[in-house]
Amino acid sequence: MDTSLLQAPYYFFGSANSLDRDVLLECEHIPDKQTSQEWINAYRQHHQVSWNINLITIQDGVIVNTIPSKSTIDGLNNALFDTYGLHTQEYPLPVTRKVKRHLLLNIYRCIRTVLTFCTRTHYRSAIRPTLNGIHPFYHKLDSLELLDFTTLTSFDAKYTNDIDIWKTIPFYIGQTLALLNEVEIYTKDALVGSFPQFANFIYRQPLTLGDIAYLQQTKKQLAIILRTLPFENPESGILIMGNEKIDMSLEVAL
Repeated sequence: MDTSLLQAPYYFFGSANSLDRDVLLECEHIPDKQTSQEWINAYRQHHQVSWNINLITIQDGVIVNTIPSKSTIDGLNNALFDTYGLHTQEYPLPVTRKVKRHLLLNIYRCIRTVLTFCTRTHYRSAIRPTLNGIHPFYHKLDSLELLDFTTLTSFDAKYTNDIDIWKTIPFYIGQTLALLNEVEIYTKDALVGSFPQFANFIYRQPLTLGDIAYLQQTKKQLAIILRTLPFENPESGILIMGNEKIDMSLEVAL
């Protein structure tokens, strides 16, 4: 690996009361996915830390690339800008300004994340065809509407436990609903401030039937709003909304 990375500046971001330490490690360039993971593993081993690390590159005071993709680049930039002050930092804030959020890309990432978490449930046969390969976008909306969280007892995921999935799904849904109203949310406390009935999910507390019913209701609300938006899917893999365009297979803005 590039040994200079071992002494690279790093920045904590996100919720101050998170169980994990989310860290952005700044480098001059980001290699391929496999090499990036090797760099991250080497950094953790060298410094004896268990941080959740993303590599980032910065140009002109904004984040322009990241791997692995914990968030969209625009969301990561603004999250660091907004939450840097919630943590004790070793290095000065490198981000000088917030950027305009890419609404379409964040909507797409939300839908795909929620569906992916449900691919090992009894919705598997309905969801998997809309995730494997490139399909018309409305198929994903159909799958999102089909989901009923009140029927789930477990997500049966191989590498993620249920309590973390139950936390992540409402976070994505809440963030997306807020962003549709031009509100940016980057911490657990801010999300619960906007959606108090998500508290048990976000703080990993025992869930009630009422909690899950509320999540289902909120997902339904999101799906209803999405059906009113002017999505265009003119060619395989390309999705457009207004002046925003994304490549669905790469999950990047165009």
